[in-house]
Amino acid sequence: MAAVFKNVFCNWQYALLAVVIFILVLAFSIWLPNLSFLRHTVESSSLSLTQKLYLLVSSLGALGTNFSPLSRILTVLISLFFGINMSLLSFYFKTRFALQRAAGASMAGILSGLLGIGCASCGSVILTSLFGLSATASFIGILPLKGQEFGLLGIGILGFSIFFTAKKIKSPAVCIRKTCKT
Repeated sequence: MAAVFKNVFCNWQYALLAVVIFILVLAFSIWLPNLSFLRHTVESSSLSLTQKLYLLVSSLGALGTNFSPLSRILTVLISLFFGINMSLLSFYFKTRFALQRAAGASMAGILSGLLGIGCASCGSVILTSLFGLSATASFIGILPLKGQEFGLLGIGILGFSIFFTAKKIKSPAVCIRKTCKT
């Protein structure tokens, strides 16, 4: 896998894609419980653009205050794996042009990981919006990790997807032109 990572990420475009996706998914995960605050901040006519940007960036500190230690770790890992996975898939699709099981495993990991995103006070935000507060609270309440299982499952599936995609890149059915000097 190290050779595949070196081949993919020595190309600055794929490395940049992974970093940008990591940051966007992490920011989305942190901001998700506070969407009304964000909307109010962005739409406010009494704040300058500089003040709006400052508020948005400083609100990312909620990762340290609104998330439990396990939630923080899961959120960062899901975001990181999401970025790596999307870069590997982009490289794979660009070189292969064929959708195979890697895409299905990636989507399963992404969706499962998104179900596990949430802060300590509200649990899984996306799961709550899908099934309603009372049904989600009842379901999450009986789970031993109070909903963090979805994050762990998402990390596992994303990890499998990264491994599977890297394996497909390493042993392609057709010859792939190397993107980096070795």
